[in-house]
Amino acid sequence: MTLAAALCCLIHGRVQTRSGLPVAGAAFTVLDGRSEDHTISDARGDFSIRVNPGSVIVVVVAQGFKSAEIGPMRVAGDETLDITLVTADTAALRTIATATVNGAQTNVYQFVPSVDVTRSQLDQMGFSTVTQGLADIPSVTFARPDGGASTAPVPVALRGPDPSETLVTLDGQVLNNGNTGDLDVSQLPVSAFSAIEVSEGLGPIDSEGSNTFGGAVNLLSLQPTFRPHAAASYSIGSFGRSEGWVNVTGMSGPFGYAIDLDNTQEHGYVDQSAILCTGGFTTTCVKPVPEHLGSTISARTMLLNLLYNVSQRADVGFRVFTLGDARDMSGTENAPVHPADQGPGAFFQGPGEATLDQILRAYDLHARLPLGAGTVLADASLDDDGIGFNGSGISPYDVSHVDRRQNLSLSWVRDADDYSMAFGGYVRHESLAGDFIGTTLAQDIDSFFARGSFSPIERVHLEGGIFLSDYSTFGTSLDGRFGVAYDVSRGAAVHVSVGTGFRAPLLVERFVFPLAALARDPNGVYLGQGNPAENPERATEYELGFSQRLADTQLDVSLYRSNLRNPIENFYPLAKATSGGCVSGSPPCFEYPINVGNAVYQGLELRLVQRFLQTFTLRASYGINIAYPENLPATVSNPTSGGSLVNGEQFLNIPPQQASLGIDWTDGAWHAGIDGFYRGRNNELNAPPFSVLDAAVGHRFGSVDLTVAGTNLTSAQSGKFTLLGQGVPYSGVSGPIATDLYALEPAAVRAIVTFRR
Repeated sequence: MTLAAALCCLIHGRVQTRSGLPVAGAAFTVLDGRSEDHTISDARGDFSIRVNPGSVIVVVVAQGFKSAEIGPMRVAGDETLDITLVTADTAALRTIATATVNGAQTNVYQFVPSVDVTRSQLDQMGFSTVTQGLADIPSVTFARPDGGASTAPVPVALRGPDPSETLVTLDGQVLNNGNTGDLDVSQLPVSAFSAIEVSEGLGPIDSEGSNTFGGAVNLLSLQPTFRPHAAASYSIGSFGRSEGWVNVTGMSGPFGYAIDLDNTQEHGYVDQSAILCTGGFTTTCVKPVPEHLGSTISARTMLLNLLYNVSQRADVGFRVFTLGDARDMSGTENAPVHPADQGPGAFFQGPGEATLDQILRAYDLHARLPLGAGTVLADASLDDDGIGFNGSGISPYDVSHVDRRQNLSLSWVRDADDYSMAFGGYVRHESLAGDFIGTTLAQDIDSFFARGSFSPIERVHLEGGIFLSDYSTFGTSLDGRFGVAYDVSRGAAVHVSVGTGFRAPLLVERFVFPLAALARDPNGVYLGQGNPAENPERATEYELGFSQRLADTQLDVSLYRSNLRNPIENFYPLAKATSGGCVSGSPPCFEYPINVGNAVYQGLELRLVQRFLQTFTLRASYGINIAYPENLPATVSNPTSGGSLVNGEQFLNIPPQQASLGIDWTDGAWHAGIDGFYRGRNNELNAPPFSVLDAAVGHRFGSVDLTVAGTNLTSAQSGKFTLLGQGVPYSGVSGPIATDLYALEPAAVRAIVTFRR
């Protein structure tokens, strides 16, 4: 090799997510037709490699991300190459990678806001559950149907008040429950996943279909890796919490594998005796019964992900994911009679003993093979979402049931340099069974799509899709979406999109229950009846955004508005109930869901990622989310009838303002992070505005990492129990309405030992 060749050439740069966060451990291969050179990105996402001059191709492979191929590119001297990756199996067909060569950056076309929460980011903070990773996103609201305790269910809603308007998927496989329309994500462990992708609103070319308009939370399972890796971790912490997990990934010839085993146990921070007033409480306890209140959790997770590479363009994969957990919910289902008296032996009221068992199983078989100039993607999946509840519950989540979904999908995808297109669809069967139903409810869904993207002229990028969905329960829906982006400059783009979507009625919402299965309120109204004539909610959404990407700065701004037509709300026979006609009237009075009125979701979102001093990454976000109903008649569930819907009033539990701020630091073997989020008024805890602070610090000793992580370090809005009637009042038609005050787990600390090879 000559001296000139030896000095030339150095390719160096950075690899990051679309959210601007570093991708550590990305494997780089540089091909020049004569040899291969390899390197791996460090904890900051930085890499460097010396190559021979001439034409080269750079291939980037990272766990949990789509591989990227850059080039051929001509190398005659040192080059700076910055690469942006997106997660594998994204919820929408988007740009696979963006490369910046010597500061000349290709724009990322992101027609709806999307955030990737990476595994390295979660590990840096010592987070153990998916909910902790989602808390920083300003469009995310955690519904709290049973309170804020760690044992209570936690459904996720995006941009609006209804979690059933948000899809929750695993590698694109829908997991939403047929009973409540969402998924309890509270016990999903970080160890089973490579990343969490949140796509907000209606994407022009979303892959699932049009049966949502809040957005999608896609959980990306642990993926096989090119090189073998193994990791094991054990942690102990406050409230008797312990967690042990093992990850093994790699490839043996054409065979790839990823395995996760997780075992989590928690004694809980509620463990005391109480006097339960089963007959109610007036001035004295009517029927005092000794009761033990607890908050124990026992959860186990297993993931097996297998992949067989037939060729570079063909492979077959199989994945199975199971989660089983058991929780003592007596601590969150029962409340002290006197908020100031919560000690052992205090008077409590509520349903008493309550335990919840959750079983989630998701199986997926997928294949990829070339066909003509494109690729055929085939997928067969099955998932069960089961809840076993013992005791008397206080919400629709406290009901024993099993939801089962079978899905077959087929699509053809063509990705070229200047355009992408895809055609396909799926057939799906869903069934819901439970003691409260007495029969099995079912529906069949057929969905077909055509979507694509291209650049007709320089600086202009177009994306669009059309979706046809047919439900055996209510009929057909045809929806379309379209987006256009304009390159203002290198690294800066403006984008606008418009689209329509719907939220299908839940199976249980259409089921007519027998009178014996329904409870009656004090006015004699039967609660929870279904409506077979119910139709889908429908929405039209408008999105306007701006993205600016520089070497060390990423800024994303988005404005959105969703006009929701025919929302599903509960009709209440108000006139008869207030006149006493429901108590003695014949036929009896019912509360049941109907399509009525309108609703509006609109807001602003800002996200900033800034790197500085080579070792720090700052993440900041701010969101305004306004959501309110319109044109609702007085007979729809309202404050007078015990509901919480007021025309023109912000939906209950949706804070208009949310924000987050985090800083990650890595310097040699040391690493640390601090993370906080803010919830404004009208939040999901019915509390005054509050902020939660988390932090972690750790050091690597060779292949062993020692980390100390703390959550809710200031004990913001903490407490053991729900306090009845003590929340911030909600503005009603005739005056303030009392709400229950929910509490978060107090400050907690964990010591984590992780071995990686």
